[in-house]
Amino acid sequence: MTLNHLPSSNNTLNKIPIRNIWLLLLYASDLYRDINEQQRVKFEENPEKIIDLIAELYFKVVNDRFRKSLSNGYQSRIDTLTRVRGKIDNFGTARKFLLEKGQVQCSYNELTCNIPKNQYIHGAAHVLFNQLTDHNLRNECKKIINRFNRLKVGQLKNYNYKADYFDKYNRQDILLLSIAKLIFELSIPTEFVGNHSVNILNKTDEWLRFLFEKAIVGFCQIHFDHNNYSISSGTQFKWQYTQSTNNIEKFMPNMKTDLIIENITTHNRLIIDTKCTSIFSKNSSSFKTSHLYQLYAYVRSQEQINDPLSLSSSGMLLYPTVNKSIYEHVIIQGHKLIFCTIDLTQDPQSIKTSLLTLFSDI
Repeated sequence: MTLNHLPSSNNTLNKIPIRNIWLLLLYASDLYRDINEQQRVKFEENPEKIIDLIAELYFKVVNDRFRKSLSNGYQSRIDTLTRVRGKIDNFGTARKFLLEKGQVQCSYNELTCNIPKNQYIHGAAHVLFNQLTDHNLRNECKKIINRFNRLKVGQLKNYNYKADYFDKYNRQDILLLSIAKLIFELSIPTEFVGNHSVNILNKTDEWLRFLFEKAIVGFCQIHFDHNNYSISSGTQFKWQYTQSTNNIEKFMPNMKTDLIIENITTHNRLIIDTKCTSIFSKNSSSFKTSHLYQLYAYVRSQEQINDPLSLSSSGMLLYPTVNKSIYEHVIIQGHKLIFCTIDLTQDPQSIKTSLLTLFSDI
């Protein structure tokens, strides 16, 4: 199955196999960083079976949590009781004349497993159940849903576990939450059914641009040895000006890079900016002027004597393409500027090999 007919503003991604959309989702996910090397290879080599593979991993981890008991948290409650618990709500007690009835209204914290993280994990089981076609996997998923229901755990579709607190007792939840997050993300491309080409949803143009950027960052974070390389993403560059008017900061454009890779051993720096448009200008075979100027600004505006790597840093513009591969570079004023593409119609192993080859210079 392929995705067809992207909006005219994005004409380089006309036909991407669904399996490669799933591969990008894997690269972009926290799960890709949390699982071991053997599991990672298994997912990369079988992206068309990623739903089943994710299900098997989800079942294993969530059943392990059931055996050890789900994480608990405190939930605020206000109840009418026959004995004091927590703090007495004097106003509520008086307003309802509860003392005359031998009762009191109290506010207290109750220990429960019906907390947001467990609700999110439960919600993922329902999404997964609707994606699975294998009878045995669906039965296993149904058992997990029933288990959550018996524990009276609700459902959530959105949860930011990075903003939550994880101590030594519940840190193991991070892997399970990463799996749940990927399950929710995988539900997007599976809105398309059948073995034929279909029209892509309007939301996918912007979604795909963000996905491609995040996938490249995730791929590099895994495949570069952190003992030899420094990987950073979303770095905000500052303009190196020496004089300015008081309000200049309000009007200067932002410079935010997608990815910076530094080779600690060879002292090389590569600044990468991902795009999700055609590499060429409209009705032209030349590279886009605005993209070239942007990359030039990234490398030249950061030159500082006290930062030797900035004086010879390289810049790369990376575009997704269909059935086309381009790699060109030029050295301008001591900086290597690279213009390249990655063909997203290749098989998954070829995509991985191509990406590793593109980044081999660093």
